Amino acid sequence: MSDINLYTTEKPIKLILKVAGNGCNIDCSYCFEKNKKNSHGIMSATFLKDLLSKIDSQVSIVFHGGEPLLIGIKKMDELLQVVSESYADKVIAVKVQTNGILISEEWIQLLFYKYVNLHIEIAISLDGTNEMNSLRVNKQGKSTYEKVIETYRLLDKHNIKAGMLSVISRNSLTVIKEYIKLLQSINNLSFVKLNPLFNLKDNKLAENSISPSEYANFVLEIAKVYIQNRLYEKIAIEPILSMIQKINGRVSRYCNYSTCKCFEFISVYPDGTLGPCDSFSAEEFLITVDDNSLENSILNALRQVNANKLKQLLSSCEECDIKDFCMSGCLSQRYYFESNSDLSEDYCISKKILYEFAKGYMI
Repeated sequence: MSDINLYTTEKPIKLILKVAGNGCNIDCSYCFEKNKKNSHGIMSATFLKDLLSKIDSQVSIVFHGGEPLLIGIKKMDELLQVVSESYADKVIAVKVQTNGILISEEWIQLLFYKYVNLHIEIAISLDGTNEMNSLRVNKQGKSTYEKVIETYRLLDKHNIKAGMLSVISRNSLTVIKEYIKLLQSINNLSFVKLNPLFNLKDNKLAENSISPSEYANFVLEIAKVYIQNRLYEKIAIEPILSMIQKINGRVSRYCNYSTCKCFEFISVYPDGTLGPCDSFSAEEFLITVDDNSLENSILNALRQVNANKLKQLLSSCEECDIKDFCMSGCLSQRYYFESNSDLSEDYCISKKILYEFAKGYMI
């Protein structure tokens, strides 16, 4: 099995900048971020500059949320100026993950014209069709679907491509063809990532959440239509791309299927709170940065009890027949499933479902 690490100093750090904390301008019913106790403040340029000075390795940056554009154009300009000063020696990539509601001509001028040298990539959260997207509503409880579609069209006018992150809920399971049709209709779509809704309440799947096997079967049905329609010639869909890569012995850049996991991604909040991948609660995996380099601070955090639990999850995969395909999956999902043996077992079953499908595309 390829060596899988929670963190390695040999790869760039991926900074997930929660520049507006977990503040957001919409009210998704399933949002994990809004339940966190972190600050709703705004990240300062001084804080970001200081943080970058404590990093020895190269980094990629994602402006994330909550909703990152809530900080406003002036504050974002200040942050991008700091990033620009370190590009491309230290900062090697810049991305924005947004719900798309606030994107305007003014934002486009800032992100893609004033800072054209940063080659900023953008991805928008859209769960799919209006029906699939029904859990993503504004503060008045109204649909965000049409506004997001308008944002794709606005970006397209400027020849700007955008990705799509879709949360797959129970609303998604029966509208496969409609979802593919939507993807085909967005001219400037660059990639798609299918994220399962695995929220728990009282140690059981919460309302609108789906089981790992249901998610796997959804992915398979999407893959069949995706391949049949040759949509792969236009866009990549994760995890389908990684499934085909891994079954053919290739390297995947998607963390679920890669050798480097949760602490390669560092979530940064305006109040100075740092943690690993934002699928975790930072409070459970706190990274303390004083005068140490961030790299040393991450290594210290890996000695915590909860980090040892993640290492145990990795160790539990050693004897698995599909370990080189699955690569231990998403550790945050498995971590929160640990107290529910049925969900933990179903998670592994879901990976075997995906493996059996991918075998048919072995070259």
